[in-house]
Amino acid sequence: MLDVLSVALRAVSFVLLFQAAGIALFVAAFARPLASSDASIRRLGRVAALAALVVASGQYALEPARMAGELAGMFDASLQKLAWSSSGMSAFVFRILGLATVAVGLRRAPGWFARMSVLGAVLTIASFALTGHTSTNTSRWLLAPLLLIHLIIVAFWFGALWPLYLVSLREPRATVVRIIDAFSTAAIWLVPLILLAGSAMAVVLISDTAVLGRPYGELLITKVVLFAALMVFAGLNKWRFTPGIAAGELRASSGFRRSVLAEYVLICGVLAVTAVMTTFFSPE
Repeated sequence: MLDVLSVALRAVSFVLLFQAAGIALFVAAFARPLASSDASIRRLGRVAALAALVVASGQYALEPARMAGELAGMFDASLQKLAWSSSGMSAFVFRILGLATVAVGLRRAPGWFARMSVLGAVLTIASFALTGHTSTNTSRWLLAPLLLIHLIIVAFWFGALWPLYLVSLREPRATVVRIIDAFSTAAIWLVPLILLAGSAMAVVLISDTAVLGRPYGELLITKVVLFAALMVFAGLNKWRFTPGIAAGELRASSGFRRSVLAEYVLICGVLAVTAVMTTFFSPE
């Protein structure tokens, strides 16, 4: 039961964390032309960052209980000390500092505060390089930068989805087309790096292809399948819905929003799978 609760909290914290970090990146890159949706987007980012702080704190507070196998372990001083001395706690501190910086940076309109929120996003994402399989591998010098590239682009993609949805609802058509086209142009170059960096990490971490038939490998394959589905929706947005919106087609606007929601659900699925992988399994 404790394991289930822990992985659920981890999954929710991942969703909120990447939402907050991604909105910080979106605001810094695309928010200047926005009028009607800017305040709502920044508010969503602040709420996500603060909620991520709460959920991540709950998940880390539960670690001593997981070690003990019972809830009473949360109050065991020796287990608390062990949890605080682990690499996971270093990652937690980075995560808290980063999320707090994102929340503060998103309080004001784009400018210096937007750059502050980007720093918070980078700190938040960098926390993942301090713990987990990549942090203990002998090839950490290679895995750490690959992981950061992988996760920053995931945050950029995931965090932009709700803002794009709001932009498509509230901004003039010319602004909507401008923002979606700018995001899509960047995504065409960046999103393939998610697969390339992830594949490179898998090659380094997986020494035996037999792993692909075990739970870790099966979950990894699930993530690849979800990524392939995401690329289908991304293609629809770029080549079908954006030109339709530019032409004033109402169905294109509604189709774009449905596609964005589908992408959001799929990436939530990827993050949930990642939470299970990092909690219960390893490539070894």
